[in-house]
Amino acid sequence: KVSAESATFTTSPVYKNKEMVNHHGGVIRLGENVYGHSDSKGWICQNFKTGATVWSSNKPGKGSITCADGHFYLRTEGGKGTVVLIEATPEAYKETGRFDQPDRSGQNSWAHPVVANGKLYLRDQDTLLCYDVKSK
Repeated sequence: KVSAESATFTTSPVYKNKEMVNHHGGVIRLGENVYGHSDSKGWICQNFKTGATVWSSNKPGKGSITCADGHFYLRTEGGKGTVVLIEATPEAYKETGRFDQPDRSGQNSWAHPVVANGKLYLRDQDTLLCYDVKSK
């Protein structure tokens, strides 16, 4: 919380918890919630104002996140580089699609997925993949 008294500003914590233990960053605030991967809980939706976990899921595994067109694109950092599409909703983890990345490097991929102009971009070391995700 930020408070102002004349030209002096002070801060004080509103809450503190370890619900969102995020290793690489890449959380998204949408409405009153924050979405991302927590090392201790998997993918979570956390209420931004209270800090309470709204939902969590251990699927599909640790990775990065981006948001476009009412969905989150989750990308696992290791293994097959699985990309999962879930609804951007605080109701529950609702998976609507998934695929495994072709041409995997065999190394962890920490580059965050990017959606721009209806295209999903995935980078894995020196490989760049592009998928048309525009609504038909």
